[in-house]
Amino acid sequence: MNPIVEILGTLFNSIFVLIAAYGAIKQKKDLLLFGICFFSISPVIIGLITYAQDDNILHLFVIMMFLGQVILTLPSYLRYNYKNKAAIALSNRIGCAILVINLFQGYLLLNNYLDVPHQFAICI
Repeated sequence: MNPIVEILGTLFNSIFVLIAAYGAIKQKKDLLLFGICFFSISPVIIGLITYAQDDNILHLFVIMMFLGQVILTLPSYLRYNYKNKAAIALSNRIGCAILVINLFQGYLLLNNYLDVPHQFAICI
């Protein structure tokens, strides 16, 4: 893979992870969702580039998972509080889905099932 793409991808992924971490620490939902949403776009871009290079069908599967994650984490301005039990239950399930998607992606990258640089797996 092109070293410039690797450097820019690592830089942007790190920035988005830091934004999501800051949003989680300060309990700001908008920053957390913004960081996760834009972090999820980079595996889609890198997946498209690597799929164009080696035609591995697993890249399409990863792209579809992260497109779903982008849709789930699009920052919305809907406000709800702890009294809305359906929204709380749904947010817990969405959080678990995001965790499973990222852990599965990290597993694929660290075990060399996908030919992508390891620093992208470390960001996950």
